[in-house]
Amino acid sequence: MTEKTKWQWLDWALYGVLASWYGLAFIKTILDPELAERASWPVTGSLMLLCYLPFVFWRPGYIRRRWFLLALLLTSGPAELYLSLQTGKAAGILTLPCLVIGFFSRGRSPWWTAPVFVLGIPLADWLLVGDYPYVGDMIGQTLNHGLLYGIGYAIQRIWRTHLRTKRLYEENLRQYELIREQNAALAQYAGQVEKLTLLEERNRLARELHDTVGHTFTSVIMGMDAVSYLLASAPDKAAAKLEVLRNVTRRGLEEVRKSIHQIAPPEEGTLYEQLEKLAREFSAHTGTRIRIETVGVETDLPQTAVLTMVRCLQESLTNAKRHGEASSVEIVLAYQPAQLQLYVVDNGTGTGELVAGFGLGAMKERLASLNGSLDIRSQPDGGTTVVCTVPVRPAAAGAGNKGEQ
Repeated sequence: MTEKTKWQWLDWALYGVLASWYGLAFIKTILDPELAERASWPVTGSLMLLCYLPFVFWRPGYIRRRWFLLALLLTSGPAELYLSLQTGKAAGILTLPCLVIGFFSRGRSPWWTAPVFVLGIPLADWLLVGDYPYVGDMIGQTLNHGLLYGIGYAIQRIWRTHLRTKRLYEENLRQYELIREQNAALAQYAGQVEKLTLLEERNRLARELHDTVGHTFTSVIMGMDAVSYLLASAPDKAAAKLEVLRNVTRRGLEEVRKSIHQIAPPEEGTLYEQLEKLAREFSAHTGTRIRIETVGVETDLPQTAVLTMVRCLQESLTNAKRHGEASSVEIVLAYQPAQLQLYVVDNGTGTGELVAGFGLGAMKERLASLNGSLDIRSQPDGGTTVVCTVPVRPAAAGAGNKGEQ
């Protein structure tokens, strides 16, 4: 199996040690006079140079372990046996290479490299030479090969553990950097969400204040106009009307305070009851004739939908009186299987070019937040019709109501 990896310092160290070992062995054979007398120089030189052949399979950034180990056996093995046979003693060519052989023996390789290099080569030496003074020579060579093989194998296991730990550390470091970047992005996103939340809350409070303050002041202004006419002709009625307007102003102030503190509107009861109360008070303060009715099966609504419909009616009544100068308003609360619609129809002056101000914009935003819609139809001297629609769940039972203020 071919492995292409970036070399570490240990790879360079083993590579240099093995290359130097074969170089020293080659020089030793040249300077050994006893070997010069017995061995043929072409054969000896060729065998020693062949010892460098395994480096074809092991070079910087590249290794084929099985071929490298087999090439060591086929080159250094014959050199060891030939020199031992010529000198009558163990040549020791494979002593230090056993360190490298042990280092590269992994997987199934130890099952054949250990027996061959640790036991096979020393035994072949002893059998070829045959006249060792002592069997201890073979035992000593076996021990040397086995010790260096074991050291190489142990270094390999420790080194592989080190590399795995290093890779794990680098991976953890990359994960840490990724988490740090994601945390920074999350913090930035949280900041943006906070800003958007604050902006949305400011817009919500602005809509609340516009609806409540605008509606209250419209009622008060219209009532004060009536008081100004009654002061000369009917002072008692003017005083009573003024007391009513004072109470309206107090309630409006209380509602503004509750809106600022993000409290739901003070009204309790069904949607119809709240709309009917709002219409009755507006009619009493402004002198506008208002008729309200419900159609269909009444459905329980979430508080947000109730509040939206109340604010839409407030804005519609305020616009009908302030801009349209309406004297009569028809209100229909229509419950349908999948939606609720509020119709506000006035007999005001109307307009051919409707310009949406802050109030109408707030109505659209409120309805849009509930997946609802706003439809306004108006024409000169033909009054204005406002239709507010929100989706609802079907109800099992209910009843219609009618009333006129």
